[in-house]
Amino acid sequence: MSNPQASVRPGLKAGRSNEFTLILPLKPGGAERLRKKMGDTYKAQDQSYTDRIGTIHDMRFVIFDNDTRLFFASTFDGDWDAYINDFGTMIPDVIDFQFGECEGYPGIHSPDIKDYIVKHQVTATHFYSAYPNASVRDVWKALKIKGGIDVVLDTATS
Repeated sequence: MSNPQASVRPGLKAGRSNEFTLILPLKPGGAERLRKKMGDTYKAQDQSYTDRIGTIHDMRFVIFDNDTRLFFASTFDGDWDAYINDFGTMIPDVIDFQFGECEGYPGIHSPDIKDYIVKHQVTATHFYSAYPNASVRDVWKALKIKGGIDVVLDTATS
């Protein structure tokens, strides 16, 4: 994957959290095909695919502008280049599946993918994170600890 000016990447940062927003043109008929692709079967599997990366707090896809454009937004931990590289190494088929209906999408393994992303990435006007210094892995760990404490407390009170 190419590395256009790695030090200058779009997106705002709050602590360890980064906002990421893409606005992409869809191929003719792409909105309908994408809706079918992302039907109930995909939705059920999406959580496990995304959890493989371990740095994504949230993400959303919105088809808009009379089915001609796709809005994709996420919040992630860490470095922009590492975030994009993780897609290519951990879930490349999912990414190509999700963005394959976008005009000019070169594929996640293309040497031009980062240039394509930067071309379509829009920096937010404002970015807020409720927990800017807590990574996804920190939250998962805290939830595990909470679950263990809940079991102890429930046992002690019964």
